[in-house]
Amino acid sequence: MVHERERAEEQGYASPIQPDAKATHASYDAAVATLLLHSPCPERTSLMLATHNQASIERAVALLKGSAAVPKDQVYFGQLFGMADHLTFNLAANGLKSYKYVPYGPVRKVLPYLIRRAQENADALSSAPALRKMMLTELARRGVQRTKSAFRFP
Repeated sequence: MVHERERAEEQGYASPIQPDAKATHASYDAAVATLLLHSPCPERTSLMLATHNQASIERAVALLKGSAAVPKDQVYFGQLFGMADHLTFNLAANGLKSYKYVPYGPVRKVLPYLIRRAQENADALSSAPALRKMMLTELARRGVQRTKSAFRFP
């Protein structure tokens, strides 16, 4: 992101990078709403919504359940493999098409992309306590008992 901003400044054009995560999410959500609600040809439109932001996914799902012009079976959700698994699993459990993607290519070309994704999704770590709680709830639902230092499976 820093590189893109520096390049824009050197070349004399507006930075293509949003100023912060809040602005990024707002821009993404506005674009998704426009695509879902105002597609000129919804029956021929398919969308891949790639985000790790839970709030953005919830907004998109609400539109799909409400007034979206694009049918929900033509909307797909994607997350980077190893990130936001709880979102992917919940989307699939609710009948929505969800996918994991794996960047492929030479390490020197893929690594900058992965670093950028990690920088952009640093806020994902803030959801670790909630994820832990969800996992413990699921283990309890399955009858797994928690001891001081381990779990006891039925």
